Amino acid sequence: MHGNVSILLAEDNDVVRRSMADYLLKLGYFVTEAKTGIEALSYFREILPDLIITDLQMPELGGLNFLKIVKNESESTPCIIVSGQGTMQDVIEGLRLGAWDYLTKPIHPLELLQHSVEQALERAHLLRQAREHHEYIGEQKKSMKEKEILHAQLLQAHKLESVGQLASGIAHEINTPTQFVSSNVSFLDEAFNDVQKMVGTLINAKQALTGDVLMQALETADWPYLEKEIPLAIQQSREGLSRVAHLVRAMKEFSHPGGKEAEPVDINHLIETTVTVARNEWKYSSEVQLNLAPDLPDVSCLAGEIGQVLLNLLVNAAHAITEKLGKTPEDGKGLISITTKVDGSSVLINIRDSGCGIPDFAKAKIFDPFFTTKAVGCGTGQGLAIAYDVVTRKHGGTLIFSTAVGAGTTFTIKLPIKKSSA
Repeated sequence: MHGNVSILLAEDNDVVRRSMADYLLKLGYFVTEAKTGIEALSYFREILPDLIITDLQMPELGGLNFLKIVKNESESTPCIIVSGQGTMQDVIEGLRLGAWDYLTKPIHPLELLQHSVEQALERAHLLRQAREHHEYIGEQKKSMKEKEILHAQLLQAHKLESVGQLASGIAHEINTPTQFVSSNVSFLDEAFNDVQKMVGTLINAKQALTGDVLMQALETADWPYLEKEIPLAIQQSREGLSRVAHLVRAMKEFSHPGGKEAEPVDINHLIETTVTVARNEWKYSSEVQLNLAPDLPDVSCLAGEIGQVLLNLLVNAAHAITEKLGKTPEDGKGLISITTKVDGSSVLINIRDSGCGIPDFAKAKIFDPFFTTKAVGCGTGQGLAIAYDVVTRKHGGTLIFSTAVGAGTTFTIKLPIKKSSA
């Protein structure tokens, strides 16, 4: 099925490499394996593979340096990075260097590998088509199809940038519950040793067990303390693991590319997922209040692109509050309110913030590509332009705003419940 598609797999761990290679071979791909970065570079220049999968931590030539060389010599070759011991900053740097996706080890289930590979190869195919079409018709005669492909590439690049930026925050969010789960597990380990010694003392003294012996054993183990703290440690650990699972599930749903056709989507759930993955962007300066209509019908839309719109508006709201109150306000946090409701044959989504508002000079330009009021290096100016295009052109809806300097801004998204077939 995929016999003509070659994949270069660079991984120094023999077990991991063989597992991934065997899986890809079963899918019909031609796989070349490399154990070191130097070996991978040699194979790359020799066979010019259709796709590269590389670990970040590679002997002789690290994954990031290997990626730099590949992108310098063949910018269009799609690359997927695999992170095991690498830091989140390494992953983000890999994305900035041109990697199209990243996976964390251990890759379980391996279907994630298949999904990532298929998406990378499909995107590479679209890019090749766009280049060939561009060369054929000339710069001044681009077809609407090519423009659509270029827009899709811009949207994907912006989403990838957003996911890369959110990844560090998600890592921080996961780190907190993981730390207290780890602390509780250490406590339970020590507590079990104390209980084990107490039980051993009671067993050894069972023939001459008296109240004094029993009380001494209980005091030695500090039983009243353990009786109170062990159930609490177990409860906290369960809560921590639940938070980790919730964060991972939300990130997985948010980063999923979604289909190419509009599908019925639970907008309330999409909002909740977006709020979860962006928590590190707003939690220090803002409170998020959700007022979601319980009877909201599913909306026919592209979930991935509407999720990106919601993310842009939520992060902008958080930044507006931070600009007004500071990163960690001493006199109380700002408020971001998100509401949903039915309006005839459409659904309305209001995202209101108590931030600094939009200045008068910027109101007419707010949806223009590359326009931003943020400091240099703090914004690309693509977010609201893409959001407007996604809502109005792709979904036949509207995106408007009202604002007051110093008081805040409200963005209102109106999406038709049923997307017209026109």
